[in-house]
Amino acid sequence: MEDLEDLGVLQMKSQSSRDRVKVLFKNETSKGKVKLIWLNYQGDEVDYGLIGHSKAMFMNTFLTHPWVCRLEKEDDDAEEEEEEYGEVFFQWPDSGKLRPVFEAQKFVEKMWQENDEELQNDLQHFLNGQLRMDVIIRNKYSPPSLVDYVANILTDQPWVTLDSVASLELPTTLSEQIKADILKKRPD
Repeated sequence: MEDLEDLGVLQMKSQSSRDRVKVLFKNETSKGKVKLIWLNYQGDEVDYGLIGHSKAMFMNTFLTHPWVCRLEKEDDDAEEEEEEYGEVFFQWPDSGKLRPVFEAQKFVEKMWQENDEELQNDLQHFLNGQLRMDVIIRNKYSPPSLVDYVANILTDQPWVTLDSVASLELPTTLSEQIKADILKKRPD
């Protein structure tokens, strides 16, 4: 888990209800349900319910509203589960850092630092309430698979096209992933 120092001033209570945003919290923990908790204007916890394993919960929230989450334990294996799976965290966009709190404004600030014009355009649409942001909840960092990593690198190369993928003589799984990524990244 990463500390919160590099986020600047992060209030552990809600600040205002001016700027509405749409967030989809996705439970990608190893197993178990996650309890989603909003920190209100006094910093008190407000339970917003459970997100099942591999499930998601849509939330209309506000830019300066912080959220935390906790692993919901079953009575029969509570001690075993806590030792094996520990705490749960939100995965932030800066190198996949795991933090115990999510606040949309700070999350967007981290993403904005990427200096990617298309991403910044999407972030502006998110800030205007036109796009939803997906936020992953994990109990450990899960790096991308080797196939995803290689496909991402290759699809960023201008010389890799749908037609040229076949000539690369790659394993089928990798070439299929590259073709799918090309269609997503370069639809024209």
